[in-house]
Amino acid sequence: MKFSMVSAISIVVLVFFLVVPRQAPAQANSQKEWETVLAAAEKEGQVNIAGPAGDIFRQVLVDDFRIVHPRIKVEYLGGAGRDKVARILREREAGIYGWDLYIGGANSALTSFKPVKAFDSFKSTLVLPEVIQDKFWIGGFNGGWADEEKRIYYTFGGGLTSDTVHINWDIVPRGGIKTPLDLLDPKWTGKIVMQDPRLRGKGLSDAMVMMVAYGEDFITKLFQQQKIVYAGDQRQMVEWVVRGKHPIGIGLVESFLVGFREKGVGKNVSPLQDPGTAKFWTSGNSGIGLFERAPHPNATKVLVNWLLSRKGQVEWLKTANNSRRVDVPPFDAATALHPGATYHVMAEYSLRDLDRMQKLSAELIR
Repeated sequence: MKFSMVSAISIVVLVFFLVVPRQAPAQANSQKEWETVLAAAEKEGQVNIAGPAGDIFRQVLVDDFRIVHPRIKVEYLGGAGRDKVARILREREAGIYGWDLYIGGANSALTSFKPVKAFDSFKSTLVLPEVIQDKFWIGGFNGGWADEEKRIYYTFGGGLTSDTVHINWDIVPRGGIKTPLDLLDPKWTGKIVMQDPRLRGKGLSDAMVMMVAYGEDFITKLFQQQKIVYAGDQRQMVEWVVRGKHPIGIGLVESFLVGFREKGVGKNVSPLQDPGTAKFWTSGNSGIGLFERAPHPNATKVLVNWLLSRKGQVEWLKTANNSRRVDVPPFDAATALHPGATYHVMAEYSLRDLDRMQKLSAELIR
């Protein structure tokens, strides 16, 4: 018995000394690589980002980042996806490669930039172990790839699409709408505003989710019977829901609603908790890609590794988006992903449904 105990202890000690020396050089190499990248990044002194519209995104990606890395300036182009995409594509056609990173919705990014091979391998930006280890991410690190090849576009956050429909409960009685199917009730005719689903954006994505969940017949009736008001301006759309002009919103972006809540209005506007669509999740604005020929490769790596770290993702919560990191609290528990659960990911392989929904929208909306 004594011999067995001594043998067991000896084996444990031997394994410890065999394993630990191998881990230590790997960690040391990673730290050395990071220090080299950081020094080169500070010499470059700048990183250029095309990202979502809104002051809160600028605050996180410009101001909060520079608190940690004051020697790296961030040039930020914010705006609607279609506007940014059109500008960047025009520049690239003219041989101008001025942008390092694209941050925003996965579908618009992949449909616009992937066909012209504007994205480089995003994996090349990843340095810190904290960023790439599976244990830090819901679904593991690889669970965040939006492209089928798992190479060029990474989604670090998002939420369940139970926020397809937002309702002003000051106007609509609680329990008056339980699922999107209830929107077909004639009393809601003319009461719904929707981000135009004929264009790429959250309105189209949310319509696609409802189509997959409830069928094309439901979408057809909704568009043909309910006299929906279609909007292009997200802030105006949110204001209409908050003020009660149109108390039901489809495709509403939560980050715009946060601004109204901070002013003391819109506190009773919230997503409809719909079990029919809650099995789907989308990245929202929490997706990132590396442009081919990025002009500031090292500064880009620093920003990417900061953003995907715990500290960066805590700051990202300010944008009203959940993180996929397991060590970051959810912004919205109702739409947060849960470790171990099974979801339908709205990524590149959902584009056929998205295309079908866009074509259907064009046919139905006149």
